[in-house]
Amino acid sequence: MADNKKKIGIPDRNLINFKQKYEFNYAVRQLQKQFPDEPGQEVKDALTDAAKKISPSEGREKIMRQARKNLRD
Repeated sequence: MADNKKKIGIPDRNLINFKQKYEFNYAVRQLQKQFPDEPGQEVKDALTDAAKKISPSEGREKIMRQARKNLRD
């Protein structure tokens, strides 16, 4: 479960829980490392837009891939 920090493992690592601020911020920091010239708000917007297009249950990597695509466009 993503909200129970004691229950971690493969299912939890593959998801981004957008209700947990620290998980969202971690994903934003990962994108900012890849796109250092982009402003922080644009990175957050790209990640949020990616989550709207792709269900969060489909996995972290799929959302991150879409967010990277959003930032390149």
